[in-house]
Amino acid sequence: MEWDREKFKKMFPNLYQEMGDRLIPTVIDHLEICRTIEEAEEVISFFERIGEIKKEYASFLKNNPALLKSLINKRKRGEYEMRGLL
Repeated sequence: MEWDREKFKKMFPNLYQEMGDRLIPTVIDHLEICRTIEEAEEVISFFERIGEIKKEYASFLKNNPALLKSLINKRKRGEYEMRGLL
């Protein structure tokens, strides 16, 4: 589930201040560390199952193998932790 930054700031001002400019990884960030299309499809299914992305978006991602190929293997596992973003 994605939030509008300003709406989040109004609803949770203290939490927003604590988080500062930290980034919260999205499904795309998780797809970038996948090694295969099958692994990427598993990640998409997981995010859909827990309600982080809508069924339409999951279907769009799964039905675009060229897009998935362009996303996978872009990052190394643990990159966010090394930069202190989580």
